[in-house]
Amino acid sequence: MRICVFTGTRAEYGLLTPLLKRLEADPDVELTLLVSGTHLSERHGHTVDAIRADGFAIGAEVPLPLDDDSRLGVALAMGEAVSGCARALDVLAPDMLVLLGDRWECLACATAANLIGVPVAHIHGGETTEGAVDEQFRHAITKLSRLHFTSCEPYRRRVIQLGESPDTVFNVGALGVENVTTVPLMDRKALEADLGFSLGDKFLLVTYHPVTLAEDGAAETEGFFAGLETVLTEDESLKAIVTGANADPGGSQVDARAARLHNKFPGRTLVSPSLGLVRYLSAMSLCAAVVGNSSSGILEAPSFKVPTVNVGDRQKGRERAASVFDCAPDADAVAHALRRALSPEGANIAKQARNPYEKYGTSQRMLDILKQGAPHGAKPFFDIDYRLSKD
Repeated sequence: MRICVFTGTRAEYGLLTPLLKRLEADPDVELTLLVSGTHLSERHGHTVDAIRADGFAIGAEVPLPLDDDSRLGVALAMGEAVSGCARALDVLAPDMLVLLGDRWECLACATAANLIGVPVAHIHGGETTEGAVDEQFRHAITKLSRLHFTSCEPYRRRVIQLGESPDTVFNVGALGVENVTTVPLMDRKALEADLGFSLGDKFLLVTYHPVTLAEDGAAETEGFFAGLETVLTEDESLKAIVTGANADPGGSQVDARAARLHNKFPGRTLVSPSLGLVRYLSAMSLCAAVVGNSSSGILEAPSFKVPTVNVGDRQKGRERAASVFDCAPDADAVAHALRRALSPEGANIAKQARNPYEKYGTSQRMLDILKQGAPHGAKPFFDIDYRLSKD
């Protein structure tokens, strides 16, 4: 069985890793990767190098114009992604395309696959992220897919609510959580040597992406970093590792603000476009708190028993552990939430929290289902029987 896996960002590639290893090791599967998006961008760390270092076979690369991160620029890049992915899939001719998440690159690839006639298996459908345009993209990808792997039961029900047959929707848990227990991590000394940066007694792991549906994204970005600066000023022993923003409208503004943070605290901050999976998870396991608006603070951090400060509405609507402290994207709220997360109370809450995304055997179950293939023929719309209330 020829299975093609699409990846367009460092974050989604890291989440896919357990499944990629299963697919590669299975003698009945021929795995190939379709690589695009920020993986091929120097500004974003050229993370295709990490994929090559991991040894996975790359069947095709689809470079995109990412220098212009205005709304029009991203829309035009998405158009090129559709045509580029269509050409690649036509040559690769896989039996199945697997993709994860909710980004515009994934929507472009799913669209191309449908036009070429390649069935799509979608991971992480049914979730809500009300602060990002990705919310609409995710549900659109659901309708373009024949198999669905959700991370929680409420998300499985939501995919069915969108008209997908229950026989094609599987609650398997989150792949990223499996990384917590399977990826060999670096200890503090090894991570410091690899990064060339002293982590000190305690540090924050910071990732902030532009909020694409915000009325004033620039103000929210400034509020976040101002709150972070307040706490760094209060506690001179605290350090921070900051990873780069994604290729959404406003990403370059976020990266510029991170550079200003580094200029203000040059010896106490490290800014990197991408840490890679092992370094990122190693940092997460060692940090005092995960801070920003990345899904990793919702999905993986609770399994490390590390508190999360989740800022703004980018992850609004997602299931979350008690260790996730939500706050508004303004300086005072961010500083207050950070103080709480760094307190003994915050550490104790994180220690006792249960991760709702944690499920045994996620990647193995996905492999078993993928090998059965996708349903053939026209896809029916599954109607849920219900009665309309007169209230």
